[in-house]
Amino acid sequence: MRFTIEYLVTCLQGETIQEKALGIALEQSVELPSSVLDAWILNNTAGKVESIKETGEKTYLVECSYAVSTIDGDLTQFLNVLLGNISLKPGIQVINVDWEPIQDWFPGPRFGVEGVRINMGIPNRPLSCSALKPLGLSIDKLADLAFQFATGGIDIIKDDHGIADQRHSPFTERVKACVEAVNHSYNLTGKQTWYFPNVTTNGSKLIDRFRQAEDLGAHGVLLCPQLCGLEMMADLASSDVNLPIMAHPAFSGTYLGAINGFSHSFQYGSLWRAFGADFVIYPNNGGRFSFTLDECIGINQAALDPMVPYARTFPTPGGGVDRNKIPEWRAKYGNDIVFLMGASLYKHPEGIKAATIEVQEALNQ
Repeated sequence: MRFTIEYLVTCLQGETIQEKALGIALEQSVELPSSVLDAWILNNTAGKVESIKETGEKTYLVECSYAVSTIDGDLTQFLNVLLGNISLKPGIQVINVDWEPIQDWFPGPRFGVEGVRINMGIPNRPLSCSALKPLGLSIDKLADLAFQFATGGIDIIKDDHGIADQRHSPFTERVKACVEAVNHSYNLTGKQTWYFPNVTTNGSKLIDRFRQAEDLGAHGVLLCPQLCGLEMMADLASSDVNLPIMAHPAFSGTYLGAINGFSHSFQYGSLWRAFGADFVIYPNNGGRFSFTLDECIGINQAALDPMVPYARTFPTPGGGVDRNKIPEWRAKYGNDIVFLMGASLYKHPEGIKAATIEVQEALNQ
């Protein structure tokens, strides 16, 4: 059995597409030229070029297939075959994987769009989200921010990704205080806001922190998968801890390039989805980062693609989403979206609660 990977390949000076495509297939499997391979290895183990389609001047869509036995369920080895040695070569970008032959190796989202909606009791509108920030605030101040957001009706509050386990805001005490704040708001308003602490850390401490978040009453977690490893996210999604995972894009830009690495839609919409993210945060167009509108729409489409054999993932654009432009973004992105807003809520002249009430009114229209 074989599975396929699709690449956007750019031929540079002196390169031919036939040689470059074959080079990809061999480099990502046997790492030897075909002339020195025996017939069995060549037919059974070596990568094969399945198709080449010209898309523009010196650009091509190339599909290569690889033997499932080269991975045998090892997710780290999958990443090695996906973008191992060829990450060192210019003009090669991974844009798609045929997940079906290897789908059982990956957890996919535990909840996904449908599960989140059922658990939140929100059947069809977009969701709202904000972050507790800035880094340096005391636990009491962070909990007060959480209470203000929650009483305004926001759907999800997450830790800022820079808030970890610092001395001024230890993880355990912070989670306890913020869970208490959103639950107190629920008792007052009848609307349950979900709180997602940042569990990103190294090694076995990550699993412990994930379990601790559940034990302390958190409603989900924030994770930076490119910092702690995609395989760790898959381990969390496969564990017995029943919490959704919101994936944050810190450090992920190192894998993006105009003609190299991963396409935006593949990394955020497909790869993170397969590895277990229930929400994928990405920088929205027009904010303080440089993603184009087409790139953002591509991420949304990949995250929600019904042909992918995993639960759909909630696209979560952030990085400068203006609360006043929610109707405009909703028209572009649809209802299966989570709007992550920060500064535009913090800057409201009447405070965070008033800003959140305005956002919720816009989302409920």
